[in-house]
Amino acid sequence: MTARLFAIVPVKRFDAAKRRLAPVLDTAERATLARLMFEDVLDTLMPCHDILADVLIVTSDSDAAALARECGAAVVADHADCGINEAILAAIDYAAPEADDAIVVMPSDIPQVTRKAFALAAAAVAKPRSLAIAAAARDGGTNLFAARPAGVLAPQFGPLSFERHRQAAIQAGIAVQTLRLPELGLDIDRPDDLSAFLALNSATRTHAYLATLPLHERPAYPVLLNESGRVLVEAGS
Repeated sequence: MTARLFAIVPVKRFDAAKRRLAPVLDTAERATLARLMFEDVLDTLMPCHDILADVLIVTSDSDAAALARECGAAVVADHADCGINEAILAAIDYAAPEADDAIVVMPSDIPQVTRKAFALAAAAVAKPRSLAIAAAARDGGTNLFAARPAGVLAPQFGPLSFERHRQAAIQAGIAVQTLRLPELGLDIDRPDDLSAFLALNSATRTHAYLATLPLHERPAYPVLLNESGRVLVEAGS
């Protein structure tokens, strides 16, 4: 049997997501943002039939599950809500991978991700006992995690997890490759991440939505300035 690559996307409940954005976005706006970011990730993942055997969405959110099923993704119920690492392990159990199958874990808050990221991840874990990871620029977290075989290394997502993953792989004799794509460095967790994301001007649902919000009228919203002190991202742009 040809080795397979499963994509895993853990998704928190939309109504509980992105609380660190509370200084800028209200509860309803944060829930909408979480949903649209997830839809953008699905938009990129689902056409990758030549790369992925299946897409597994791990969630306890009924709306997220419904969106996943509409797109043709498999849904793994996250009844315990024990966090991202347990969710990933639940998805691996659900997939029941063969000995040489691989996984690629994609957080749901990187709406600007492109097909290239998944193609590079697949190539990086083409051989047994291999790991590919991408670092979050802000907190040293992990914004993509690919491993062959699926359970070769326990996931340790969270702040500074990139280095934890890298060191654990080295100590276990697992070949590790860092994926250096600008699109994988930014996740959307804090108010200034909104500014950085809007500056990308991506053709995403997330950008279209954020551009409708009067963010610059909100005192806690940080703007990005160029070297001349001019605003890089105007409200509604």
